[in-house]
Amino acid sequence: MKPKMLNSGELMNKILYSLDHQVPLSVVSVGATETFVLAQYHVLSESKFMKHDEARVAKKGKKRGHEHRGIRFPNINARDLAIQALRKVDVVGYNLLLWYDMESGQLTEKVFDHYDIWPKYIFEAHIRRVIMFSQQEKFHQMLQNRKILIVCSYADEVKKALISKLQNKLHFEIVATVKIEEFEDLERSKEEIKQYNFDLCLLAAGINAVILAPFISSNLGKVAFDLGQGMESLITGEIVDEPKGFIENTIGLDNLLKL
Repeated sequence: MKPKMLNSGELMNKILYSLDHQVPLSVVSVGATETFVLAQYHVLSESKFMKHDEARVAKKGKKRGHEHRGIRFPNINARDLAIQALRKVDVVGYNLLLWYDMESGQLTEKVFDHYDIWPKYIFEAHIRRVIMFSQQEKFHQMLQNRKILIVCSYADEVKKALISKLQNKLHFEIVATVKIEEFEDLERSKEEIKQYNFDLCLLAAGINAVILAPFISSNLGKVAFDLGQGMESLITGEIVDEPKGFIENTIGLDNLLKL
């Protein structure tokens, strides 16, 4: 069955419904890095994925920002875990935009076809960078009066910023932060996450978020939302445009805000 594409408002509605009715939900994104993890050996040969920029950037081992990958290639364990995870995920974002050339979006579709892991719902992954602005009212409803867990490498900074900017207005509780930087942190992170009682988990951890989100929804019965680079906006209050000018020059900010 062809997946249904959600706009940003519809995506937020699904999240809000799940939170209000205590229905498990996992929302993740499969970008370029995640696609290449999935494509290893089955869709792309080792020579092809190891020569690609994704493998080169991942090798740098950056801990944060646009070049943070949280994984090294090759890694078939990550591939297999991600395939299993995507079979359980409820909503998947990937690069769907048509007004610029996005090779990774076409490869993502090829990977989904190969593994037959098409989700029921999809969305344009880049809206995660703007959804806290374009859907501010619903985004705040998502946070309001919730018990929140934050999972990313800079989780403490996110906690501090949310408390400073929004806690008095929205009365949420950040129950804990879990730091994850690398794929090797995955099992330890799962054990930490299991210790906490929460309603909503916000994640930014690349391929690790893809694996963790359905673990949180299926095993713990909670809502997990992979914000990706959009997590930085909770700190800065600004739209993440990395690499510099990418959104404005290749997508168009106005276009993205309307999705």
